[in-house]
Amino acid sequence: MNVMGRSKKRSGVLFGTVIVSMALITAACGSSSGGGGGASSDTTVAEAPAMTPIPGGEIIVAGEAEVSNPWIPATMQCDSYCSQRAHTFFDTIAAFGKDNKIHGFLAESITPNAEFTEWTITVRPGITFTDGTPVNADALIQNLQTTGTGFLVAKALVDVAKEPSAKDPKVMQLKIHKVDEMSLTIFTGKGGDQTKPLPWPGFASYLAGQWGLVASPAWLDALAKDPTLATKPIGSGPFIVQSYAPREALVVTKNPNYWMKDAAGVQLPYLDKITFKVIEDSETSSAALQSGDIDVFSTSNNGVILKLRDLKDQFPMVEQTDYSEINYIMIDGAKKTEPTGDSRVRCALSKAVNRQEIIDLVNFGLGTIANGVFSPGQEGYLEDNGFDPAQDIEGAKALIEEYKAEKGVTKVAVLYGHTPTRSGDQTAELLKGYWAAIGVDTAIEVIPQDQFITNALFGKHTMYGWRQHAGLYVDSQNFWWNSASGVKDGDLSLNFARINDPIVDENLGIARSDADPAKRKAAAEAVNRQMAKECYQIPFDYTIWATPHKANVMGIYNTKLPDGSPINEGAGFSGQFWMNEMWINTAG
Repeated sequence: MNVMGRSKKRSGVLFGTVIVSMALITAACGSSSGGGGGASSDTTVAEAPAMTPIPGGEIIVAGEAEVSNPWIPATMQCDSYCSQRAHTFFDTIAAFGKDNKIHGFLAESITPNAEFTEWTITVRPGITFTDGTPVNADALIQNLQTTGTGFLVAKALVDVAKEPSAKDPKVMQLKIHKVDEMSLTIFTGKGGDQTKPLPWPGFASYLAGQWGLVASPAWLDALAKDPTLATKPIGSGPFIVQSYAPREALVVTKNPNYWMKDAAGVQLPYLDKITFKVIEDSETSSAALQSGDIDVFSTSNNGVILKLRDLKDQFPMVEQTDYSEINYIMIDGAKKTEPTGDSRVRCALSKAVNRQEIIDLVNFGLGTIANGVFSPGQEGYLEDNGFDPAQDIEGAKALIEEYKAEKGVTKVAVLYGHTPTRSGDQTAELLKGYWAAIGVDTAIEVIPQDQFITNALFGKHTMYGWRQHAGLYVDSQNFWWNSASGVKDGDLSLNFARINDPIVDENLGIARSDADPAKRKAAAEAVNRQMAKECYQIPFDYTIWATPHKANVMGIYNTKLPDGSPINEGAGFSGQFWMNEMWINTAG
């Protein structure tokens, strides 16, 4: 069933739902190194229809980054590969369907009141965690409170109402009330104020991400006493963690008592075992696939995608393109004393970039130039947002000279960082050349992927090559761009770029709560124009993700929701695929 409907008090137009949840809650972010994904996806399954899955077997999966702070939902700094692995042992409260609507997963239903200020969740009966603990309202409440008030996820839940804890009135907690053994209600409140309920039509999307991951309450209790249990997570998911060695492998084995079956009544999951490896470079992963060392991986490296398109008979490949992420340079807006704290320098750096040359030389000609961080199809996208992405060296030089004259300086120098990939190195060298042509010196730093997100969280960056912001509605980007998420370096903030703009904040508020879709759209467009005007980001191109695999690996992008409808597997995290219904064709 589609759980993103209206209450019985009100009928009429069905509200659309947010396509992307959160990076650390669900959104992907990372180095801009040659392509990236989509939230709603073109995921045509490259296998013969009407084949009967064969239970058993094992596969090896590769991904590009290790997780920081594994595997606690409240503290994981999660990218796409982290989220994919977590889904094997944790179930979520909700998930996106291919209809781009929220559906219940552990939740049997998710129902708002007429004003979209209260959301009642009813849990599916008869589900247990792998330690035998029941999945019920108490379990969901403990997880929602623990994760939702944690140092990381709390930053994204500013508009969930808060109230004093019954155990300690000095401690504020989320306003979540138990209705009965299997039901609970979550309340909204502007800025957390429970006296100011906030309409939030897209709220349920947040239950599909990191906040919605549900762990065993018994494990959470034990974890509080013994932190070493963090690497031995317990959930209700299709697999059970057997072992975990950071930067080497996560091994999971089949949960023999998983609560889901396929349409034919066969127990899920099909696979007996999955080994997840970390391989940071997609070209290395491609070589490993072709040599038989791994079975499947996801990539946003355009060169790898193009080469593997020529090997599609050996290695079928699913591509995701819709509502795509953007490759761009994220600039820390809190560093006001740096040259990049001035919009003239930011805009000059952006004008100097030859985007088509980057696409041709780094991305092998695959890609489309972006004029901002809204991609075609997204609410707020504009073909003309006021920024011309064509290279303009003379215009860029003029802005730099104006800045130097006003500031009384003779030199402008900037720092650019990226993750360790060949395409990242190539992009950095091109940028260094473009900026040298306008009189700007560039220092380059290379940062491991798992440190990259941590640095951005705490403002330990100046400019980073980045990949993010897939989705359909701008509310899914609220906490990434809203000053309420934090604007100071040194403080943890999901507003990685430390954007502090009243025009952006005002329009994000309208896009979250206004009942009129036309007003929400206009607000999203206003955000787009303002960010383009101030050059808060330096956009490159829209992205593509692909998942190549061995020909005998079946069921990729074929997972079904509990209601039988297909999951939108790339929603929120481009390149991610669920493992519940993957299988090995030993007959072929």
